[in-house]
Amino acid sequence: MRALWALLRRELLAIYSSPIAWVVLATFLLLSGIYFYEILWVLSRPAAPYGTPMAMFFGGSLLSYVPLLLFVSAITMRTFAEEEHSGTIEPLLTAPVGRNVIVAAKFLGAWIFYLSLWAPTAAYPLFLWSRADPAFGPIAAGYLGVALFGAALTALGLLASALARTQIVAAILSFGFGASWLLAGVGAAVLSPDSLGARVLRRASVFEMMDRFRVGIADSRDVVFCVSLSLLALLLCRAALDVRRAS
Repeated sequence: MRALWALLRRELLAIYSSPIAWVVLATFLLLSGIYFYEILWVLSRPAAPYGTPMAMFFGGSLLSYVPLLLFVSAITMRTFAEEEHSGTIEPLLTAPVGRNVIVAAKFLGAWIFYLSLWAPTAAYPLFLWSRADPAFGPIAAGYLGVALFGAALTALGLLASALARTQIVAAILSFGFGASWLLAGVGAAVLSPDSLGARVLRRASVFEMMDRFRVGIADSRDVVFCVSLSLLALLLCRAALDVRRAS
């Protein structure tokens, strides 16, 4: 546990001392602020569509998720690829700690940064509560969905960084993993609704999953899916490190 904490502190220090992290944070806050303002403006119109501000804020279209893929790719691309570039990957992999601890520390560091992107957005429901009485359950479920989605994206990003030799390749590969997950929802709409493939893709669909979370439905199957995908990606990341160490 002490080794995990030491590596996690090292990882957080590396992330928060990186200019890319602060650019990502500033860009995310700017875009989320504009998006939330636009939602309030749309809902204030006489012919406004049905919906609550936070439910719309937590997604619903492809454009809601593509920036997240870019932000997570920008952060996770450095986790192992930068170690390779700087020549510190060998000392890290030969350190007297298990590779599971290394992967866990890298994952937790990147995921904590991802969560810190969303932390300032807690001001939005506070603003709404000061002027109305929105339900707490859907807001809490929406943040849970965002956290689980981010955990899976972060794990996929770590896998990409472990497979790649450069940060650019790692970012492209990470974005590709995330985009493939998003396209599962598009594929479900193309196939016959009653087919086995469509049912499987609907269960894996980010859009349908977040549609449930943002209206307050925390389906245990969605939780299990995201956790399982995260663990699978981290296990493959550990395997990629083992291959790298043996080569």
